[in-house]
Formats: sequence, structure tokens, C-alpha cells
Amino acid sequence: MSAAPNLLAAFVRFIAYAPFSVVPVLSWSVFTAVALSLYFYYKPLALDYIFTPVTLAFIIYTAYKRDSWAGVAGSVLGITLIPALDWTHILADASQFFWQVLTYLVASLWQFIVGWGIWVFFAGLLAGLVPFISILFGILAGLMLGLALSGISMYIAFVTNSVKRFIHRVTFRLPPGAAALIALPTSALVMAIEVAFALIIMALAVAFSLGFLVGSLLGSTLFPAKVAADGVSYLAGLIISKFWHRAEGAAFSPAAWMATLAAYYAGAGTPAALMAISTAMLLTPRYGRNAYTWMAVALSVHSFLVWAHLV
Repeated sequence: MSAAPNLLAAFVRFIAYAPFSVVPVLSWSVFTAVALSLYFYYKPLALDYIFTPVTLAFIIYTAYKRDSWAGVAGSVLGITLIPALDWTHILADASQFFWQVLTYLVASLWQFIVGWGIWVFFAGLLAGLVPFISILFGILAGLMLGLALSGISMYIAFVTNSVKRFIHRVTFRLPPGAAALIALPTSALVMAIEVAFALIIMALAVAFSLGFLVGSLLGSTLFPAKVAADGVSYLAGLIISKFWHRAEGAAFSPAAWMATLAAYYAGAGTPAALMAISTAMLLTPRYGRNAYTWMAVALSVHSFLVWAHLV
């Protein structure tokens, strides 16, 4: 999204919902309305009819456990707010905030990526030139690229999990409506940081792999069989990365973004269903920290579809 949101206007729009988000009954209305907010744009598809009713049942059940029938009434009222309120600006603010922060981070780290990328490329080049030892470095190169393609980094997982765990400990004690409103800009910020770090790891992994492959080709002029052995070791590293990689729900995964987009293209489901599920996760003390990532996935896919004029 290229247009910058008016941050003052965005702040005013969020504050406008704040009084309602802390009132016991209306707080559940705001929470349910945020969970279903993307349905302002999308008509339900097959997966939506499966997952969204289950999600709503969980929200209403949790509202009943916390605030008895007043919570149930507030949750049901929130469903009626989707067509009654204009969610265009508030959702655009959150999704554009993600793209703005991501652009700023990538621009700020660009010199770091280019500077270290050159050194990493030459390191891969030297690793590919050396016979026999290059087989071991081939496994390393494939492993690095495989982990980067998975979007998984122990560093990313540690840092972002720690931040999200702290945020969720604070927001979990707030009224549900306030927690849902805070989650919108928070998810955009956390996701932008995750994606920026993933891009850095991807860039360095690709630089090392390219350097290794170029070095392997140059070294094969003296040992023709070398390039084949290096290629096999490189593929072995990629395969090992798949066994090493574990599904880390709290870290950014490009696969989740692509799966959400593919589901919409295939007519199977919309980003609205993911938004509903991820918002409901805020109500769980154990898995609520993961909600920020999946909310950002839903918002970023939605903003991409709007940018591409597909919604």
C-alpha cells in the first residue's frame, strides 16, 4: 500500500471505539465486531461456513463464562455491528501501518543486507571452490536456504515470541474489546518486524548459496565430478532442513500468507475467516500470543487484495 495513512486520524478512529471497548457488555460487542470486521468486505465461502461459526461459538461461550448472559448479549450485538459500521478506514489504517513499518525497516537495513551479503557471497564462493570440503559446505548452504525458505529462525522465534508473550500478558487482563483493538496495530508492528528479519535471513542465505554454486562451477573445471557431488550435498541440506524445521506457529511463515491467498483464489475461504480465528485466540492465555501473527497475515493478505483490486 503506497499511500500513507493519516496517523492522527487513525488514532482518533481507534479512540472513538475505546469508550465502548471497556464497558462490560459493549466490550464483547467490540471484540466480536473486530473478529468479524473483514466480513465487511467478503462474502463467506466454504471454509468460512465451517470455521467462523465454530469461532463465534467459542467467543460466545467464553463471554458467558466471564460475564454470564450479559457477555452473550454483547457478543451477539457485535455481529450486528458489521453492516452498521464502516470498517474501511480502521482496517486500512492497520494494514497500511504494517506495510509502512516493513518498508521503513527494509530501507533502514538495506545497507546492512548489501554489505554483509557481499561478504557472505564470497564466503560461499570460497566454500564451493575447495574440493571435497565443498561437499560439507554444500550441506550447510542447502540447510541455510531451506530454513530461510521456511521463514523460520530461532532468533526470530525467540525475540518475537518474547515480545508477544509480554504483550499478551498485559492485554489478556484488559476487557476483551480493548484487547482486540490494541491487537490491530500491535499485530501489524510485530508482523513487520518478523518479515523484516525473515527477509534479512533469506537475503544472506541466497547470497551464500549463489556464491557456493558459482564457486562449485568454477572448481569443476579441474574436477568435473565435483559439481555433481556438490549438487547432491546441496539438495541433501535442503532435505535436512525440512526435517529440522518444525511448525512454529508464532513465527512468520510465508506459507501461511500464500495459503490464505490461494484459498481465496480457489474460492475455498477468505481472509475474514483467519481474522475471526486469530482474534478469538486472544481469549486463550496459552495461545493468545500467536494471534498477533495470524491477524497480521489476514490484514496483509486483505490489503494486497485491495491493492490488486481483487476485492
